Amino acid sequence: MSAYRRWELASLAAPQVDAAADDAAALVQARADAQHEGREAGYAAGMAAAGEERARLAALLTTLADAAGDHEQRLCDEVLDLALVIARQLVGEALAVRREFILPIVSAALKQLPQSTQRVEIMLNPSDVQIVRTFLGEGEFANRCQILPDASIAPGGCLVETEQSEIDVTIPSRWRRLLAALGRSDDWLEPV
Repeated sequence: MSAYRRWELASLAAPQVDAAADDAAALVQARADAQHEGREAGYAAGMAAAGEERARLAALLTTLADAAGDHEQRLCDEVLDLALVIARQLVGEALAVRREFILPIVSAALKQLPQSTQRVEIMLNPSDVQIVRTFLGEGEFANRCQILPDASIAPGGCLVETEQSEIDVTIPSRWRRLLAALGRSDDWLEPV
């Protein structure tokens, strides 16, 4: 063999390629690309919709929590109002039945006075005068106290006056202090 080889011009025509195979491969690739793009677009749209729904649900839950808190507060206020009405009624009935309930009230009012007090006037409902007079006959204030009946004072309450001070332990004033401690006013309560 010789070191020489003859050169031949190759054909200028396009090489023969299987067009059907190329079309099928391109179609498979296009389908895969379309599925991938569709999946990505669908996932992004779904995540955006889920984010919007989550925000809407969070706002709804916040509104529900606020409404539940408001409802619970109104319910507590109504229960407290009912308890106060019942308590007021019970106090009125208890004082009518057990007249001696006035004694701790008078005793507590007298203990608030300075020991140097010389003159003490105790104004009471006329129905409470006798029991208080009997009670004071045994104590240290017996000689210094003057008991005065006053029909304007409801049973179970009293007004203690000295030269220096006045102690109001009438039922309305005690109720006002109790209601103030509970953050209420007595506008809605009718007198007993």
